[in-house]
Order: sequence, then structure tokens, then C-alpha cells
Amino acid sequence: MAATGSAEKVKETEPTPAAKQATRSKLGEILVASGAINQEQLDHAIGLQKQLKLPIGQVLLKLNYLNDEALRHALSAQLNIAYIDLDRTAIDKGIAKFIGRSYAKRHSLVPVAQFGRTLTVAMDDPTNRAVAEELQRLTSFTITVVTSTSEAIARTAAKLYEGKGPVLSSTPNAPPPGAGAGAGSAPRADQFQVHFDDQSARRADDLFGQIIFAATSRRCSDIHLEMLGNGLRVRFRIDGVLRKPDFGPHQAAIDQSAREIVSRIKILSKLDIAERRRPQDGSFHMRPSKDAEPVDLRVSVIPSYTGESVVVRILDRSKSPKDLADLNLNATISERLEALLRRTTGIILVTGPTGSGKSTTMYSCLMRLNSPDIRILTAEDPVEYVYEELSQAEINHQIGNSFAMFLRAFLRHDPEVIMIGEIRDQETAEMAFRAAQTGHLLLSTLHTNSAILALPRLRDLKIESSLIAASLNGVMSQRLVRKVCDSCRTSDQPDAILTKEFFGDGQPDVQLVKGSGCAACGFSGYHGRVLIADLWVPDEEDRILIAQEASVEAVHKSAERTIFSMAQDAHDRLAAGTTTLEELLRVLPHTSVVEFRERFGA
Repeated sequence: MAATGSAEKVKETEPTPAAKQATRSKLGEILVASGAINQEQLDHAIGLQKQLKLPIGQVLLKLNYLNDEALRHALSAQLNIAYIDLDRTAIDKGIAKFIGRSYAKRHSLVPVAQFGRTLTVAMDDPTNRAVAEELQRLTSFTITVVTSTSEAIARTAAKLYEGKGPVLSSTPNAPPPGAGAGAGSAPRADQFQVHFDDQSARRADDLFGQIIFAATSRRCSDIHLEMLGNGLRVRFRIDGVLRKPDFGPHQAAIDQSAREIVSRIKILSKLDIAERRRPQDGSFHMRPSKDAEPVDLRVSVIPSYTGESVVVRILDRSKSPKDLADLNLNATISERLEALLRRTTGIILVTGPTGSGKSTTMYSCLMRLNSPDIRILTAEDPVEYVYEELSQAEINHQIGNSFAMFLRAFLRHDPEVIMIGEIRDQETAEMAFRAAQTGHLLLSTLHTNSAILALPRLRDLKIESSLIAASLNGVMSQRLVRKVCDSCRTSDQPDAILTKEFFGDGQPDVQLVKGSGCAACGFSGYHGRVLIADLWVPDEEDRILIAQEASVEAVHKSAERTIFSMAQDAHDRLAAGTTTLEELLRVLPHTSVVEFRERFGA
């Protein structure tokens, strides 16, 4: 460092004499202002500096005017970098792979943490830009420099390089301690380390098996594999957000085996391995490890400019919905939905974008309805979870097994309850409402942004308004928001712009919380997800307006009496400390954010 490093090392990045003197004066001023030394001691050290030919910090250390820790704090303030206490910082041993032992020893530095494409390094000489730039070239990471005492860096390096880490790290990387002066919380992790067993990660099938094992170990719902010009990019979707696993030295093997890994997936999914110009869909199941339960894997392959892109959906049978209570719905919504499920005829629709949990909600409803005296039939595309209690059919357009075809067959099969995976076209919509009118309870999904917008969508599908008014029991629109991690929950003071987005010029009327980031949540601050929904149960006034083909605006105004809004649910979740404003802004439709501000803002 500038205080303790060699004169030769300092010369590598030595500024002009005038700038050098200004830097020394600034460091001295900081030390005097902090009370670490007095002005007389600083003057004495400056007087000896030319004779000793050492940086001012090292002169002060030799004179015993201050200790190394006090000097480091002053340097941190001068250079606007973080000082960290390495002896109290937990560091994953897997990070040692980024910087070799000999290089770290030669330059008196140690890697501390890695987030995304940023590597945090504690340097004995934080002024040595040449080393930082060299590290950036060698590792392809953006280097964030922090500092600590020389002894702490040496002790940490000894601990870090004396042994290997676990085969599969169960703890994601620690956040870069104090990444930036005044950092108030751990940044969200978008990348985490994954270690492979060196003995079993040699062939394409072994590599893919370990990718699956790593994904299931981290609650991953989807694996994205994208063929690039120089390798294979792998990402995991965890709690609805894509994150980049860091496979360390095995990334090279993954890149080299990119085509073989994709071919292996296509073989397992019974797809045409030679077809690379058209999209293909398939599925298979496997056991990630000897002790793990089997998981079902649904595969989608599409061609892209640089090669094939693969998405593998992980369907863990042990996590299949068992009951409506598992959804942890808002109490009011749960009560109203239970009442709808007690009806024996009509149609219940669940709406929302892809990935909002619609299928999970419908499965939960079916399991609540299931009993020995009820016959339940489903038509799905594809079947996501298999239930022995249900009669489930899978859509196959190649042989004509469409939703509409199955609906016709179901009406002759004497069911009480029918579930249709999605109403996509006019024929399916007409058959669904006809089934709901002939003594069946039918559940299905639509792609709309809110419950009320199901009405114009059904009108677009040419369903008669009188039929909608007579058969539509209720519509639930939903989103999935991430839950604040219980292990690192703390109070939150969001950015003023974010607060204004929800509460206008007023102050929040609830105590806001956030996750500060910990090992349990991968330093994201979130762990798991929960449903936020609105539920519209049309009453007689609503039905009259629908039958009269009133405008959507008129129906919406009338429905204000009968709908439990997503804005209200979001407010209740905030009050319960379940989620954050930032997450709500990411997930909620804009109309719900506006309604939130109008109802709960100043």
C-alpha cells in the first residue's frame, strides 16, 4: 500500500510531484482531522520523509505515531474506498479460484466477494492501479478495491488458500463488504457460485446432471441454456427472477460441451436431435441425486442466430399444490373464493400473465373440491402435475386433441367439475360457457391484466353478453411477488421517488421492511413468493350491465362494490411486512399502482 508498500511498487503508479505532495498533504490533513495524529507529529514525519524516502504513511508507522488500522481508515476516506475487518468477514473458499495463490501473495491481496461480473479484492496497496487493471484483464471482472490491515490480509489469504471448498456450495457468496463508501445494505445478488464434483463432471450428460442438481438445490423453477458464439450461457430462474450461476473452472467444460449438452437434453426429451431449424417441445423425468425425489422436466427448444436455446421447466412433484390454504391468499379473497367453489354450476376464470401462478391456483382449487362423490376432468397443455385423484388429459394438436375437442368429450363423460388449461379461441370459449350452463362447474384461465378486463376479452371471443352474465361466477387476476426474507428482515426507508409512486406526497401509513441480504436468501433480500390478487364476483347489478352490453367503464364502476382489488391486497401485504415497494412496482400492473396511490396516498 501507499503506507507500507515498497518504494519500487509506489513508483509504478507515482503521480506528478505536485500531485504527490497534494496527496500526502491530504492524507496528513485527514489524519490530523480525525485525531489520529497531531500537527507536530505530521510536520516531523514530513521532515523525515525525504531522508527515509518512504510514503508518509509508512513514516508515521515507523515513528509509532499511529497504528496500521488507523492509517487504513484514513486511506479509505482519502481514496473513497471501503475499509473492512477481514477477521470478522465470512468468505466462501470457492472464491479463491479467481486469483491464484502466488499472484495474491506477490501483490499482498485477497479476493473477498464476487457479485455478477464484479470481484471485490482487499489490497494491501489500494493505490496500485496497475494491479487492479491487470486483475480486470486477467479475470474479465470489474474489480472493486477495498483495504484492510496487512496482518488481516495475510491471515485471510492463509485461510483461503489452505484448503478446498465444498463440492456444492450451500451458501451463496457474501456481499462485497462496504462496496462503495456509505453503502447501506448488501446489494442484490444476481450471481452465485456452484461447485461441481471434479470426478463426475467430465462428459456432457454428467455436466447436465450436475446443472440439474445445482438448480433443484436452489429452488430453481426454470433453467435457461442459451447457445452463444463462444459457449453456453446458463441461468436459473429463482423466485421469478433470472440469476447467473458461476460454475468456476467448469464453465470452460460447459462451453466446450455446449452442443453435446443440448443434444443430450433433446435425446432425453425424445426430440429430433438432427432438427435445428424448428422449435420443439418435450419432457422427461430424472432423479437429480441418489437421495433426491424424481423431478419432471419440461423442455422447450427454439433455434436462434447463434445456435439453439433451451428452457427446462422443473416440476417438483413434492411441491405440487395440495390445498387452497397452501396459496396463503388474503383472508378476504380466500373466503370469497371458497364460496365460489361451493357453487355447482358456472365458470370461474383465473387471469394473469405467464408465470403468475394460474395453474397452481387452479390445481389448489381442484384439490379443495376433490372428494369421492365428485368426478373431476382436466384438459391441460401440458399436464404439469399428475394427481391420482383427477382424470387428466393432455392437449395434442398433431392428432386433433384440442381444448374444444376434449370439452365436447367431457360433456358426455358425466363430470361434476371440468378444468380447461386455457381459453384461447372462440370455439373453446363457446364450449366452456355451454358446459357451465349445463350443470357443470368449470375452471379455466385467460391472459388479461385485471379481473374486469376478462369481460372485453370474452366479448372479443364472440361470447354472447347474456351468456357471460348468466354463467360467469367470478374472475381472479393474480401476480406473484417475492417475500421478504425472514432471516434478514429489517426496517426500510425506500427512495423518495419510489415512495411517491405509491403514496404521492404523503408518508407511508404502514411500517415498511426489506431484507438486508443473508446466506438464506442468497443476499437478494427475498425468499419465496406469495400471491397478490384481485377477485371480482359479479352481483345482479353487474350482471344486468353485462347483459345490456354496457361499456367496460360502466361495468368497472359498478364492480367497485363487488371487487376486492389488487391495490388493497398489495397494501395489506405491505402492512404485514410480506413484501416491498420495489417488488410491488416490479410486478404489479400500472393500473394497480395508480389505484394504490389514489386510495392510500396523500
